[in-house]
Amino acid sequence: MNPSPEDIGRRIRTLRKEKGFTLAKMAELCQCSSSLLSQIETGAVNPSFSTLKSISDVLGISMASLFETSITLKDTPLSPIHANERKTLTTGGGVSLQLLSNGTAFPCEFILTRLPAGASTGDVLYKHDGKECGFILEGELVVETGGESYHMRRGDTITFDSSIPHRITNPGKKEAVSIWVNTVPWMFAIK
Repeated sequence: MNPSPEDIGRRIRTLRKEKGFTLAKMAELCQCSSSLLSQIETGAVNPSFSTLKSISDVLGISMASLFETSITLKDTPLSPIHANERKTLTTGGGVSLQLLSNGTAFPCEFILTRLPAGASTGDVLYKHDGKECGFILEGELVVETGGESYHMRRGDTITFDSSIPHRITNPGKKEAVSIWVNTVPWMFAIK
């Protein structure tokens, strides 16, 4: 079961206070308004992917740590994961990320991503360690990286350096479904 925006907001508030950050200081570090951060902490707003990334970076934790109640990873040599058992992160705008690989010992993250029509990973470009490769299964996506925009359609793939700021947007009229591999696990890694 995925945590609600209220659960995530409470977790962010708790971690912020543990770090000794005021709401204003945390907002400044996350490059967002105090009002937005307050709304996230009360569960009034379900933050975008890029905002969650910024918050987790400032707190020094992984994004999965914000969803602590739903993330338990297996580290067994052979362990099938059934569709209803996948670890899932759902961000503002309905962006859904499901971990397809199991365990924290796996050397990369293998992720099924669903972006509703018009959704994106956020207004802000983000970056992380490693490289990534995406394969579009359904719909279309625009990948912005390195000052360029790449319009991707069903069957297309893209590979790029994840340390370069990037963003993914669905400009289409239907949900876009894609598979992504991150060479350095970061989204679901618990730290």
